Amino acid sequence: MIRTATALALFLLLAPVAAKEEEPKKTYPTGSTLQEHSGLKFQLLVPEDYAASKTYSLYVVLHGMGDSGPNLAPAFRELPARGYIVACPSARGNAWSARDLDDVKTIVAHLMDVFPIGEGKLHGLGFSNGGWNLGPLVFDERFRFASGCWMAAGFQGGKVPPRAKKEFGAIALVGAQDGNRGAAVKTVDLLKDKVKSVECRIQPNLGHKFTRELMPYYWWWLDVMDGRFTPGLDKSIPWKESLDGVAAESEEKKTGAFLWFFSKEADAESDEAKRVQNEVFFDRLVRVFGARVVPVKLEREKNGELFAKYRLKSTPAIVVLDKKGKKKKVLEGKKIKAGALAKALRSVAKDQSVPK
Repeated sequence: MIRTATALALFLLLAPVAAKEEEPKKTYPTGSTLQEHSGLKFQLLVPEDYAASKTYSLYVVLHGMGDSGPNLAPAFRELPARGYIVACPSARGNAWSARDLDDVKTIVAHLMDVFPIGEGKLHGLGFSNGGWNLGPLVFDERFRFASGCWMAAGFQGGKVPPRAKKEFGAIALVGAQDGNRGAAVKTVDLLKDKVKSVECRIQPNLGHKFTRELMPYYWWWLDVMDGRFTPGLDKSIPWKESLDGVAAESEEKKTGAFLWFFSKEADAESDEAKRVQNEVFFDRLVRVFGARVVPVKLEREKNGELFAKYRLKSTPAIVVLDKKGKKKKVLEGKKIKAGALAKALRSVAKDQSVPK
């Protein structure tokens, strides 16, 4: 009897313990659905063709005072078709509280665990009161947000992580008659030395409302911040797409011209082409002086004779012309640096003053 009990005890001691099965990750339906996590409700937009084998971007929206996530979510309905998963949480009260923001962060961590979100593909937008509270979210180092958009609001100061200097893009969108316009404009000064890029765009004839007319630019900007790249697609400078009227405009304005040659095919896999579009053209002085001359983008395949005339070898290539149309500077590939390009553009611009 004793021997039997001892043997049984020894068997139980030595028997392999079955590993505890991990609980399966929560799954969410595709399309737009109302969800709840950590005590907050949120509208979730998931691509209809979602597949766990793909990589996606996560986009988080903080609504304005008295609004809700579900009410604001339709403004972002086009993003899922482009590979973005959108989360629009609702505050418990009329405005965002510290507790609400902590719970939003918990939701973000949860969604990043549930979905295959790629590195550098996390973005945030805050409208009005949501914008005032956006900084603590997008600059929380646990998540490494790639971009933040302050709409009808502005960054008010606070800790910005050092890595933002190379990895974070900031933008403020505001109406010309919005009472928060000053704060939006000031965002540039507060962040210009702390993030990779920062700008403010102002929609004319608009008060404290959603900046719908600025959204085409913002969607393109968001894709750039997400690391996406389409050869020849750049909205940072007001490009003309042919040489028609360029000589006359240069003569009339007494300023030079800026020719950018690109190739949709050859540049598609080019790191240099991506760098020029997504980094060089985002330089503040390149944008300033690029807009003060006559900027023209030309597809190489459609402008072969002109490409050969300037003895260019490959794309991307840039030719800077003086006000008489004479070649002043040629930059190709790795030689296209922000400093060199800004200097060349400034040299042929009528207004050569450097903005503060």
